[in-house]
Amino acid sequence: MAKKIKGKSWYSLVAPSLFNNKIIGETLITNPDESTKRTVLKSLPEIGGHPSKYYIKIKFKGQEVDGDKIKMKYVGHECLRDFISQMVRKGAMRIDNRVEVETKDKKKLIIKTIGITLKKTKTTVKSELHKEIGKIIKDISRKKNFNDLVNSIMYDKFQKEVRKKSSVIYPLRRFEVRKVEVIG
Repeated sequence: MAKKIKGKSWYSLVAPSLFNNKIIGETLITNPDESTKRTVLKSLPEIGGHPSKYYIKIKFKGQEVDGDKIKMKYVGHECLRDFISQMVRKGAMRIDNRVEVETKDKKKLIIKTIGITLKKTKTTVKSELHKEIGKIIKDISRKKNFNDLVNSIMYDKFQKEVRKKSSVIYPLRRFEVRKVEVIG
């Protein structure tokens, strides 16, 4: 016996207050309870960010249904692989970090970064820089609430601060947050 298909309805996807509650899309759903399973990827310029940040893809997940709107929550973001591969060049060193941080308002994040040195360096300098960048990231994250931290990462304030503080050990040509994941 064939199953009857219920009628589908259109729902607007609304970004969190971090992104000014903008409508980021629409979707067809048969059962509103399924909305929490939906994830959406959007680039930063599509949400109203600066066009030069085309390489940042933001991930949203359905949180709750409010009438004909689905409120989304920020789950994380990441840089396109093409952009990261453009950063790495011959004659320089790549320093990757993965740091678990807790913000002022007790939200937990995993921040994955990539740093590119001006020239090849000794392994000891690389490991010192790796440790220092980890400490700097934790210090900055502890002092900011969740929304401020995500905004500073999206608009390079965070990256500039890390580059400035880590240049005491060795100058970085580029520093980028390649991925952020919200874990709690």
